[in-house]
Amino acid sequence: MRKYKLVNSKPNNILLSQEGFTLVEVLIAIVLLAFISLSTFKMVDNSTDTKEKVLKEDQLLLQTLTATSRLDSDFSQLYSPLFFYSKANPANNSNAIYQDNATSKGAYDGKTKNGMIIPQFQAEDKSTIVFLTTSNRRKVLDSKESRFTWIRYSLRKSEKSDDDGDSKASNSKADQELVRQTISSNIYTSELNWSDIKAQVLLYQVKSADFSYWDERTKKYVNSLLDLNENKNTIRSIKLDLTWIDENDHEQKIEKVYRILTPYFNTKTDDLKTDGAYGDGGAPPGVPDPNNISGQGGSDVHF
Repeated sequence: MRKYKLVNSKPNNILLSQEGFTLVEVLIAIVLLAFISLSTFKMVDNSTDTKEKVLKEDQLLLQTLTATSRLDSDFSQLYSPLFFYSKANPANNSNAIYQDNATSKGAYDGKTKNGMIIPQFQAEDKSTIVFLTTSNRRKVLDSKESRFTWIRYSLRKSEKSDDDGDSKASNSKADQELVRQTISSNIYTSELNWSDIKAQVLLYQVKSADFSYWDERTKKYVNSLLDLNENKNTIRSIKLDLTWIDENDHEQKIEKVYRILTPYFNTKTDDLKTDGAYGDGGAPPGVPDPNNISGQGGSDVHF
């Protein structure tokens, strides 16, 4: 039997082949992989830079919207019994149905005719306002707090320094902060001590923050609580003119009007119509007079 030698024969199974990638092929693959990795890195890096830039530009704007929302929540729940009952007449004189002490100081300003004490609005300047609200939410179980809390909004010089590495503190055009303070315990004290109360910073780089108050008589906003006279503790609307400096060193302004959610009642008019109800023993509005068999309770009130 003859045997023939096969020349240049190769194995049929590729797994048995001894051939591999050449050095050139390996280098080309490495270069391609490097280009793909570099492109991917640039895409991720550009996306991150864009995100940080947008957030940095909008940070103060978002902070401003958050601050105005906090103000809205507090002002909408502002509390005063004068929204429902008229102020008591200290003189017990039926001819002087409604009296007001414009020089009163402290946290409270007398009582209503049903005995409720009247929290007083305070404003040391155009950028400060103190009031009582029902917006408090107790955070500690069984703590001596209710839904009532005293709130103070004011401006103070920024406590941040350039050493903090924060650009918010380096703006010389607006070096003030809008802060919020609360007193939720011992709210019936005659004097409120705000110096020991920690302040919550709502907005940095504030240039000005001016509060003004709606005057029912003139139908316009006034800059001082004293201009409201007898209505200084029954504010129906508050306007805030806020000016701050953005990251691009541009001045930004916002005007926000806040309205109290309490329904409107003119208690002074009610007293005049009922000849001093609550104060001189007359039947209060809406309550029948037992001495009147016809069912009338005060003048111009019928059941």
